[in-house]
Amino acid sequence: MSCFPRRDLIYGSLCSAFLTYVPAVSAKTPQIIDVRTWPADEYTRVTIESDAPLKLNYFMLRVADPIRLVVDMDGLRLTDKLKNIIQKVKPNDPYIQRIRCGQYKPTVVRITIDFKQDVSPQIFSLKPAGTYKYRTVFDVYPVQEKDPILAILKKEEEEPDAVQKLVAQVAEGQKRMEENREEADADQLEQILAGIESGTLVPVKPEVQPSAGKTPKPSSQTSKPPVIASTKKKPQKTETKTTSKRRTRALVIMIDPGHGGEDPGAIGKRYRTREKDVVLSVAKILRAELNRLEGFRALLTRDGDYFVPLQRRVQKARAAKADFFVSIHADAWVKPAAKGSSLFVLNTKGRVSSSNKWLARNQNNADLIGGANISTKDKQIARILMDMSFTAQVSDSTIYGAYILNELSRINQLHKSKVEQANFAVLKAPDIPSVLVETAFLSNPEEERKLRTQAFQRKLACAIGNGILKGFGRKAVLA
Repeated sequence: MSCFPRRDLIYGSLCSAFLTYVPAVSAKTPQIIDVRTWPADEYTRVTIESDAPLKLNYFMLRVADPIRLVVDMDGLRLTDKLKNIIQKVKPNDPYIQRIRCGQYKPTVVRITIDFKQDVSPQIFSLKPAGTYKYRTVFDVYPVQEKDPILAILKKEEEEPDAVQKLVAQVAEGQKRMEENREEADADQLEQILAGIESGTLVPVKPEVQPSAGKTPKPSSQTSKPPVIASTKKKPQKTETKTTSKRRTRALVIMIDPGHGGEDPGAIGKRYRTREKDVVLSVAKILRAELNRLEGFRALLTRDGDYFVPLQRRVQKARAAKADFFVSIHADAWVKPAAKGSSLFVLNTKGRVSSSNKWLARNQNNADLIGGANISTKDKQIARILMDMSFTAQVSDSTIYGAYILNELSRINQLHKSKVEQANFAVLKAPDIPSVLVETAFLSNPEEERKLRTQAFQRKLACAIGNGILKGFGRKAVLA
């Protein structure tokens, strides 16, 4: 429903055309419910919520100083709710300088947005979702992307052979997955041999067994990882070869804090703790800890309180050529007794429990609540990705997931002792091992209290990080 694409902006002394956006016709005169802004380095979002669809006319003034966007909303009278849009602009907004509004005609309200720099706005509407009614959304992106990952994505989207390039990228990613697995196995073998020689106990890979469909899943995890006992008879010391190719590049870990912006995620009943805030805090701690280690580069899909569409999160990971993707969430359930940590990998086929279907459906509804501008092209690419083989990705994800779940069992009760499977949208990169961690239940008063503390957030971050390190065969430990 985008009607203001980035590369089709209006140029000229005023405008080359007067654009009109007309959603479904409503006999009711719209009433403004709320106006919200979400400034961030990546983009600024302005949302006008109403009880009925709005009819818009808008144009850009690029020769003006400053550059501005003029929006006329038909069938409205200026109200205090609309006037509040002026106060919504924050001084640190990187793109919006100020917003003005007035009664342009008896039934037309005009909003003028002045920008600090050249921008590329996208304007679209959203139907009612979650607790929201109709929303008109203004997403203000910079013409020159500040985020290097978004710059790559923008360039890819403008290329004519996007599908062919996607297929090539998936093949490259699958190869990268295989190399990472071979090297991790070699590193773990070195540790086992070193442990045998020194007589120490050495952790080994958690056993994984299939439990649903044909995809392997881990067996129940205990509080301590399995170990190999030392032997009295030490083998002769020999030179051992590891792998023919040692990794020369840093491992890229994409950390995805769930929800954000218009989408708060789950909300605790006792303290009104918002999921989007807790998981961002955990993600930032994890990023900082991993970036302290040599050979790792940790990135975030969002580093502030703004919404990132589910598919864009996956696209960011793929553009960064991530070696691993972890999405961090906080669970909620209808009964407050539910508690504990859990971990999910992708399931596109086979049997899935009703509760897992419910959870995936609620998480996948984030685009409806957060407000994603989904184009036809995005849907086409999504279908292509869905049709590709996920066998290797799910297998590797399950192995990494078993390590992470084992580490989580050390700092919190597990809700489920096995790696679970569900059809989460953010896990659908066919070339990146991907897991979704439900840290704890915000609907449980005790766990909501723990999730609010920095100490527990750090424990969660380090547990996830240690599981990732062990999955890649690394000896380093996050404290």
